[in-house]
Amino acid sequence: MKTILVLTHTTSEDALMSSYVYYHSKAISKLGNRVILFAINNYFPFFKKKIKKQIKKIDGIEIHFLNRISFSNFLENSKINLNGLSYYNVSKKEIKKILKNEKIDFVDAHYFKVEGYAAYRLKNKYNIKTSITLHGTSFNNSYHSINGKKEIIKISKTIDYFVCVSEKIQRMLDKLDIRNSKVIYNGINFYKSNNLIKNDYSIITIGSFTSDKNIDVVIKSFKKVLVKFPAAHLTIVGSGILKEKLENMCYNIIDNVKFTGQITNDEVYKYLNQTNIFVLPSSPEGFGIVYAEAMYNKCITIGTKGEGIDGFIKDKKNGFLVSIDENEIADLILDILNNKYDLNKIREKAYLDAKQLTWDKNAKEYIKIMNND
Repeated sequence: MKTILVLTHTTSEDALMSSYVYYHSKAISKLGNRVILFAINNYFPFFKKKIKKQIKKIDGIEIHFLNRISFSNFLENSKINLNGLSYYNVSKKEIKKILKNEKIDFVDAHYFKVEGYAAYRLKNKYNIKTSITLHGTSFNNSYHSINGKKEIIKISKTIDYFVCVSEKIQRMLDKLDIRNSKVIYNGINFYKSNNLIKNDYSIITIGSFTSDKNIDVVIKSFKKVLVKFPAAHLTIVGSGILKEKLENMCYNIIDNVKFTGQITNDEVYKYLNQTNIFVLPSSPEGFGIVYAEAMYNKCITIGTKGEGIDGFIKDKKNGFLVSIDENEIADLILDILNNKYDLNKIREKAYLDAKQLTWDKNAKEYIKIMNND
């Protein structure tokens, strides 16, 4: 049995951590390993309260709820990583207590800028085998700043592995001549679905209402589709700062559009189960679990060329890849609605590929890294 320390963050005791870190940690624990997880809350003095410092055992994971001062985006692109240092100082004290009684075999850090920096410092101090999982946004922001790029290269020379959640992220590392990386896909959760009853003219998009999701492009494309297929219907799932703008774009087609707001994963699956086409021209995107969830629910899935899902989606085989272009997306949707492709074959291939994305498989791939396999 190995003892694995997972580094992540939380917003409250109830939120625990990001869902994929939780399911990933739970799967590693189920394989017979001891998992200790640091769920460190970022608090702002005078503006946000600390959470209760405590240790809880949840689903086989020993979760240490801790607090660190957050410096928000102050000096975000400077050489001084204040948030990383803050996380490191808190975790260093907690690790020191653990090491009095037991050995830590592996440090499994998630997100680059903060947890990744802390993992790098801990590697220097304790020489524990270490990987940093690059999920997307945090890494992407660092990659596109001069000091951030230098930090990526520096950290790569100390840690054992960068785990990339997509081929896109690994390609970005390749451009920096960093070779100690491995692609390991996240798992998805297989919620129980009813029998598939697809509405032929139904389209869905799911994502936060932010500029990187390009939901406005989906709406513009849908308006072009409506000219040829007036019975088509678009469901928009999510919420965010662009909510009013997106709703205003739909004022003259409101009978053909539904905004659901923020809904549970179980409810998302119900919508996917009934929908024919899923489209999300997101950029930048680390991987995008929602694409895989759509594929599992046998939606004809449309992702973005050159982004994280490009590599898992094979164009015209288990889905489609497009540029962020309203005309290209509209033309593809029209081809799909006109049955230009063997859609049943594409649906079945998509379903079988998505079915392979289990958390058990994800955990076993990490164990291989830990064992040098």
